[in-house]
Amino acid sequence: MKIPICTRHVMSCFQQHSLAMKLTTLLLFASLFSLQANSYSQRLKVTLNLNHVSVQEVLEQIEESTDYKFIYNVKTFDTDKLLNINFNEEEIQVVLDQILASTHTDYVIRKNLIVLKPSPQVAVSALIEASKNAMQMQITGTVQDSKGVMLPGVTVKIKDSQKGVSTDFDGNYSITADPEATLVFSYVGFETLETTIDGRNQIDITLKESLEEMSEVVVIGYGQVKKENITGSVGIVDMESFQNQAPTINIDQGLQGLVAGVNVSSPSGQPGSASKIRIRGTTSLFGSNQPLYVIDGIPVVAESNIPIGGTEGSNLGQELDNQGLSTPIGNINPSDIKSITVLKDASAAAIYGSRAANGVIVITTKQGTKDGKTQFEFSASTTVQNTPTLDVLNADQFKDVWFTAVNNSSSTDAFSQSIRDGSYFGTANTNWEEELNPSNQVSSNYNLSIRGGNASTQYSTSMSALNEQGALEGASRKRYTLNLNLNTKATEKWSFGTRLQTTYSDQDAADSGLFDRIYVYRPDLPVFDEEGNYSFSDGYNLENPKALSQAVNSNKTFLFLGTFFTQLELVEGLKVETRLSINYNIGKQNSYYPEFLYRGGWSRLQGNGAGYAQDSRTESSVVQWNSNLTYSKTFNDLHNIESVLGTTFEKVTSSYNKAFGEGFSNGVLSNVSNATSSNGGLSTSQGSGLHSYFGRVHYDYDDRYLLTVLGRVDGSSKFAVENKYAFFPAAAVAWRASEERFLKGDKTLNNLKFKASLGTTGQQDFRPYQWRTLYETYFYAGSAVILTQLGNDKLKWETTQQLDFGIEFGLLNNRISGEFGYYEKNTKDAIFDVIPPGNTGSNAILANVGETQNKGLELLVNFNVIRAKDFSWDLRINATKNSNKLVKISDDYKDSEGFVTGIPGNGGRLREGSPIGLIYGYVAEGIFQDQVTIDGLNSSAPGGVYQDEETSPGDIRFKDISGPDGIPDGIISSFDQQVIGDARPDVYGGFTNTFRYKQLSLSAQFSYAIGNDLLWFSQSRSINFQNSFLGENKTIDVLNAWTAENPTNVPRSVYRDPNGNGKISSFYVHDGSYLRLNTLNLRYDFSKEFLERFSFINGLAIYAIAQNLFTVTNYPGANPQGGSLFDNDISGSGRDTNRYPLQSAYTVGVNLRF
Repeated sequence: MKIPICTRHVMSCFQQHSLAMKLTTLLLFASLFSLQANSYSQRLKVTLNLNHVSVQEVLEQIEESTDYKFIYNVKTFDTDKLLNINFNEEEIQVVLDQILASTHTDYVIRKNLIVLKPSPQVAVSALIEASKNAMQMQITGTVQDSKGVMLPGVTVKIKDSQKGVSTDFDGNYSITADPEATLVFSYVGFETLETTIDGRNQIDITLKESLEEMSEVVVIGYGQVKKENITGSVGIVDMESFQNQAPTINIDQGLQGLVAGVNVSSPSGQPGSASKIRIRGTTSLFGSNQPLYVIDGIPVVAESNIPIGGTEGSNLGQELDNQGLSTPIGNINPSDIKSITVLKDASAAAIYGSRAANGVIVITTKQGTKDGKTQFEFSASTTVQNTPTLDVLNADQFKDVWFTAVNNSSSTDAFSQSIRDGSYFGTANTNWEEELNPSNQVSSNYNLSIRGGNASTQYSTSMSALNEQGALEGASRKRYTLNLNLNTKATEKWSFGTRLQTTYSDQDAADSGLFDRIYVYRPDLPVFDEEGNYSFSDGYNLENPKALSQAVNSNKTFLFLGTFFTQLELVEGLKVETRLSINYNIGKQNSYYPEFLYRGGWSRLQGNGAGYAQDSRTESSVVQWNSNLTYSKTFNDLHNIESVLGTTFEKVTSSYNKAFGEGFSNGVLSNVSNATSSNGGLSTSQGSGLHSYFGRVHYDYDDRYLLTVLGRVDGSSKFAVENKYAFFPAAAVAWRASEERFLKGDKTLNNLKFKASLGTTGQQDFRPYQWRTLYETYFYAGSAVILTQLGNDKLKWETTQQLDFGIEFGLLNNRISGEFGYYEKNTKDAIFDVIPPGNTGSNAILANVGETQNKGLELLVNFNVIRAKDFSWDLRINATKNSNKLVKISDDYKDSEGFVTGIPGNGGRLREGSPIGLIYGYVAEGIFQDQVTIDGLNSSAPGGVYQDEETSPGDIRFKDISGPDGIPDGIISSFDQQVIGDARPDVYGGFTNTFRYKQLSLSAQFSYAIGNDLLWFSQSRSINFQNSFLGENKTIDVLNAWTAENPTNVPRSVYRDPNGNGKISSFYVHDGSYLRLNTLNLRYDFSKEFLERFSFINGLAIYAIAQNLFTVTNYPGANPQGGSLFDNDISGSGRDTNRYPLQSAYTVGVNLRF
């Protein structure tokens, strides 16, 4: 503690800030430093190991690590002298004698107070020094980088002198020197700069980044590595682009278009819904294809975030779109993220073994600082959302098209008669979109973080509050987070810390079918009937969307993610670390469907018509213990070794309880306990364990020749004893050709690296006990034990072998840089859900039945297009081409044509030798325009009918492709179905443009996909009139339906659709290619000169963000990224069923740092 003797100086120190702020800071530091309680005797000894630090820093370190305090006169005591010191449990007198040597300073120790004063002989020297000082001048200024960011901790020295200072947190410095002296500015990662003072008292400096010294550190599995020494395929997220979106996104959405090889789609705009992330294609047939998430070193097990009750209760609309539960990163505040790394190849990901087949996303959160200052940062934003719409018929148009459809048919049923005589229709003209899609829904987001610390202790805490309103009535989410990161260096060799993350989320989800109902419910009916009840289209199984919006789908979750670690350096370069992690998740789901939803005979509700409720509770915990040894050593300045050896234990437990009942007196008392009758319940629990050993060695010679070898052994309780353990090895090599003599220093080609890797990862992402035969009790007129699952003790690991080649390059002093890569992934023993013989009484079981393959190309290019004094333009582009196929399937699980048995319909099928994600159906050859063509086909068809007896002009013409013998047979049958689309894009990726002019920046982040097809599953309903869709509204396309007077390419309107125009065919498959502006961010950072007016503000920025501003596409539906109730990679990919759409969002916000 520096206590100036001058009274005026003392008062000015305390007048800079308010008393409240001082007390707050004092209490904060007191509470943090209390963690380091040592005995009194220990705190009178001094242990320090510091290099190239000033006397003032040494004194401050002594004050922080002991109970001593210093008093001295800042005018007579030189605190800028630089020292190298090393003390271990030394007495204070020994320490003072050394640091005050040759300073002509004496000291007096009075208990815990040390007074420093000039020695008697310094008086004469002081007079001489005073005369010299009279000739010196005070120089002040700032130091920033080429982007205008102020640099803290820059060393500013007088050349040929030991005198120097460092810039403060805001890049300011002040130093006294001769008018003709030379100042030297140096900073890690930047070129050293010298400038002559020449009598100037204000010198502002801009440092340039040093290509030689700049070594970005990248976090990988169980460690970190310099970016230039990476041997595997690793995607590094541009955090500036990511944070530009942070106020408006979930983390997974923020990855869209930022990393090559990572395909992010957002099938739903429901608040809290997750995106679907695929890294290098679809790997598994049955298991999850989501990547593994590692948060602050904790592998977060996805299965622990999924209610083990699965989709039970989905007949109640329990597809809550609440993938925020099933995605581990769905509840993390994006503003807390420091870095995101994507491990794509086996050499990078195999360290995580059995859970890394789909890639790994490594996330680190922000930590404290070491500069001794406490930094507060507050941000607030407000968002307004708009929803895209589909054009549907008004009431008059609705009546006309149904009248036409019925008159074009020969039907005489009661429905037809009511249409013809008009008794079916109501008198209203309701716009259901306006009723349920309130415009300009407002959301808010608030974040507060406090970060600080010193050389021994760093702390960071943050809290956030998000209130997100959905576009549809009844859809919203509230999320609250509280995080704490603490690092403490107790001694020079021992440190410990903790990472704590807590999240509470309260989500109200719209029913999964609500958006669809808005567009298909009858516009001729009012919201309420004459009696004040919700109107219903009686008898035709169609819900009033306003009534459906009153259904309750509530989901409350609490998430705790904590890790506690300690590290000890045994000898130089050898460290041991152990950490205990806990991931605890509890969720409560409640659904209630009021009694008035029965009036239409709603198929999803059964029973007495007095309301239906379901309550469920999910609880899961994952406990992980990890210990590892790390060794780092450099030999002869040429040979560098980094290694890690460790073991992990993991235990997963989860439970699921559900109760449901019906019959409620009113909607207020809607808990299951208030039901007049109970339909039963479900209670189940499960658990699994994982025991692993892992190791990695990285070697490089002279930063030119690089080698990484690693492996992991996993033992999982999910397999029988003979298949419990598996070994996942990997290796990678790289050659930094640009470091060779013939290229080093080349200004045109300044970075060139070749790399290759080969390795194996695994998959065990399915529920426990799948290899065991299971039974359960059953009661019906007596108790019994029944078989529910036939075991398979031959079940073994699904393994993926991956081969990678890559080239990294940098041109024109890295004005152009990037990476190009090729990969091939071959998965063997693919696990699939198969149907056992019917006489077993068992449901589907898991078996190793096939092989899959993914291969592709990736490209990333960064352009520094313009670099000027006040203006810059940066462009970042990535592109990926991925292809996959089912290489092989066991004979027992495919039919005679090679199709896998047991796949749901709706256009999704899987065939040996074919890609995964193909759409199957009939090939549409346009519209029949005349009867002559139909008669000609009928005349040559066996039985005299080509398609249907009632086929007429205006119907879709389907192509005869095959028959039972594999050749065209003149009739349309199921044999004519073939591939009509491919949901996989030929190329996908994204690009980001960032423009800066002084303190103003503009960033535009795009994503795109080219060549993918999309089956608009709901389009067949919107233009056809099948029996199953009686009385539904249609899109305005039917106004252009085929007639003899208006021969168009839209099928004729005909009740009952006798030709089958609505069946899955290429008529409803569209090009799903798109270019989407994900975010447009305009930001202004106020200048330092402006902020000097406010002494307590260190930084201020305002911004405006537009999200999903526009999408360029030929796809006629609402969302070219689709979204299906069958949303998996086999039966659901590429199917649009009119789910909750993505919204355009407009955000304004402010960031304040003080």
